[in-house]
Amino acid sequence: MRILFITQWFHPEPNFICLPLAKELIKLGHKVQVLTGFPNYPDGKIYDGYRVKLLQRENVDGVSIVRVPLYPSHDISGIGRIANYVSFALSAAAIGPWVVKSADVAYVYHPPAMVYLPAFVIRLLRRIPLVYNIQDLWPDTLLATGMFNNRSGLKLVNTWCKFIYKSTDKIVVISPGFKRMLCNRGVSPDKIEVVYNWCDDTVIRPVEPDHKLLLEL
Repeated sequence: MRILFITQWFHPEPNFICLPLAKELIKLGHKVQVLTGFPNYPDGKIYDGYRVKLLQRENVDGVSIVRVPLYPSHDISGIGRIANYVSFALSAAAIGPWVVKSADVAYVYHPPAMVYLPAFVIRLLRRIPLVYNIQDLWPDTLLATGMFNNRSGLKLVNTWCKFIYKSTDKIVVISPGFKRMLCNRGVSPDKIEVVYNWCDDTVIRPVEPDHKLLLEL
């Protein structure tokens, strides 16, 4: 299959899911392309070796990457975060459909929820079905972290998320609890699959138990 990842966060940013998943898919014989932004998370500063420009292509471990501009920020204030999220969503929606290759399916990584805008535009223009992976439930996470607590804004985000759940082709969540919450919000359970997150086994490996320590305990 030809698989398109749409994600604001990607290597070398510390997103442990997307690059390992893409590499494993390539090992299975699939072709993977990524539409993403310029790395700036978690400090809100563009990484060394990169600078924001209209378009950049690169290849990492066989993964073809297309980067589009964004406003780099990871401020405590909601304004900086919103500018970061919205700038990527708009540039990816405007540029992405014309620069990505044809694909059989798009894998969309959330958060932020604005990433669905370019995914939806690409779906309309390129006729690519969407699998929407939810790592954080919005607007719940925004409110819980205190990053954004404007009532009108939260209602707007909630309306946008309901549109996402209704219009995407498939939803992947990381726990049964997420699935229950989405079902309570009117999403069909047949549309939702639970896929647990995994560790990066190139960094974290099982070790032999320390029997002496166990005896002491």
